[in-house]
Parts: sequence; structure tokens; C-alpha cells
Amino acid sequence: MLKFDEMIQQAVAKFNNMGQKQQLLLNGNNKQQKLFIQLDLSLAKLAEDSKRFSVYKKDQENIDVKNYKAMITKDVAEAMKYYLLFASVHNWLDIIVIEEEDYNKITNNAADRDFNQVYISIKRMMFNGFYNHSKKDFQFSWKMFLKFGIVDLGVDDKSLSAQFSEINSL
Repeated sequence: MLKFDEMIQQAVAKFNNMGQKQQLLLNGNNKQQKLFIQLDLSLAKLAEDSKRFSVYKKDQENIDVKNYKAMITKDVAEAMKYYLLFASVHNWLDIIVIEEEDYNKITNNAADRDFNQVYISIKRMMFNGFYNHSKKDFQFSWKMFLKFGIVDLGVDDKSLSAQFSEINSL
């Protein structure tokens, strides 16, 4: 199981460290917006790299089988980082930490066959959370994202934790 408390600490510590070094292009007015945009872009990169949403057959034929799993794991970890940071600046971290029972419910679901619908639903609930200030919708998006990454795309906890720690190391 993922250690959400530790992951939050890692992501926030790196974010704050970058802020102290004046390496952030943020101010009080645009912090939430920029983090939300980065979350959106990281989800789009995950979708693109997964090749599950390709329109043309040739795009799926160009999968780098050797590096596919590592690339997807990194993309999931990047998106996860922005989920955590957005929740942090929005004071919604309580919805990020998932108890073991709920986590097991999420990860024991069968993989979805219609990735298009899953992805669109993740984005819809994420945008509802942002525009309507709906903590509940954002939480639903977060849980759907976890299921999508871990169950549907097959990213394992151990690899995801290691990748997350690597991208959030100080």
C-alpha cells in the first residue's frame, strides 16, 4: 500500500524547498491555478504516453516496449505529485490520505475496458473540483486516478513509491 502521509511530506517539502530557493514561478494569486494546470498537463502526458487513447493504429505500434512500464510509472508519479500539491494548497489533504480498507477496495476492482470514459470522468471530476470548489468531486477524481494508474495501467505500489520518492527528492 502507498504511504500517502510520507508522499505528501515529500512533495510538499520539495515544493517548499524550491520556493525557498526562488525556483517557483508562482505567487499567491496564481499558485492554485498553475498547480491545477500542471496536474491537467501531467494527466494528458500520461494519456498520451500510454497510447491507450490513440486514434491511429500506427501510434500504438510505436510503443517502446522496453521502457513502457517505467515511463508510465513516472507519468503516474508526476500526476500524483500535482494531485498532492494542489490538494495541499487547497487545504484538502484529508481526502488524499486513504485508509487501507478503501485503498484495497480501489485496487481490487477489475480493470476498466473503456479507458476513454475513465479518463474523461477523471478530468470532469477534477475540473468540477476546481471550478465548483468541490472537495468531494476532487476526491472522486483522485480515487479514479489511483485506480486508473494502479489497476488499469498496472503500475505496482513499490515501483510507484520509488519513482515518487525519486522525483520528489531534495
